[in-house]
Amino acid sequence: MSSPDQKAKPKNVEATATPVPGVESLPDLTFRQLEVFSVICRERSYANAALELHSTRANIKRVCDEFGQAVGRPLFEEGPDRNLVPTAFAAGLLAQIGPLSRALRKLDDGVRGLHQAGRILRFAAAGEFFRVGLFTDFLSTLQLTDLFRSCFVRIEVKRFRTALLNAECDVYFGIGLGAADRLEAVDLGPVPWTILHHPALHLPTIPADLAGNDWWIAAAGEPETATVLLEAFRQAGAKGGAVLPESEAAAYAADPASLPSGTCVFLPETTVGMRGRDPGVWPAYRLTACLRRNHPYAELKPRLMTAANGNGNGHGHRPQ
Repeated sequence: MSSPDQKAKPKNVEATATPVPGVESLPDLTFRQLEVFSVICRERSYANAALELHSTRANIKRVCDEFGQAVGRPLFEEGPDRNLVPTAFAAGLLAQIGPLSRALRKLDDGVRGLHQAGRILRFAAAGEFFRVGLFTDFLSTLQLTDLFRSCFVRIEVKRFRTALLNAECDVYFGIGLGAADRLEAVDLGPVPWTILHHPALHLPTIPADLAGNDWWIAAAGEPETATVLLEAFRQAGAKGGAVLPESEAAAYAADPASLPSGTCVFLPETTVGMRGRDPGVWPAYRLTACLRRNHPYAELKPRLMTAANGNGNGHGHRPQ
């Protein structure tokens, strides 16, 4: 009989079925390892498994790697489409733990049914973006409350790809976002400009009006996006120009009188709502919602596209 101060240890799952060829006996396995292994076999993706299990890609991969080390064999190979393909050993192992896997699947389906209207959807953006009109107005038109509970995560633009691929968030909103492998985007339309100009300079109305003056476009999103946009200004008839760092653009926005004589700055106007965002003759940044390709929440992308098109500014799905 154990002494009172001895703590009861949780029992590990023991395999009682016929051993898998090449393995004399299975080692002690944890319930979590079997759960992760089973979901990865079904989803064929660490990131999708992470979303299903409300974890991160890194944690799911770590548990899977520990499970692989415990059984002493590789469990998955990467297929041509980058999906994970169970090895022959893993397929045999899954069959051996079939009764438990079916119990896990039944439990998973039960929990999913109970929380069908309460799944958590994680929106992410750079911190200041959550407060601007573009985001709040779009969110008010996005019909998701019947399917998800929403939460908001602050992630800077430079990490948006990694965050999506590692399942740290479900949707990333931003302007000036570039293309990325294994991601897709819903175009939410153009972002108009606020043009700050020195009082001695007439307000430019077409790109050709910028000839002979110093002018800048404020950086937003990823650096290469601003560079492409600057070239679009020049193709439209503007001469010269440069990209102004966000910090300097913010300083001029706070104190327009500080602009040097004969200069103007184009600032993305993010305080406006979703409707009526016409940049006119000016090339403009685009507002984008990015998500992982083959996201397990199949309803998510169609809802985003419906909201975008309903506002009259989106142009639907844009693969990246």
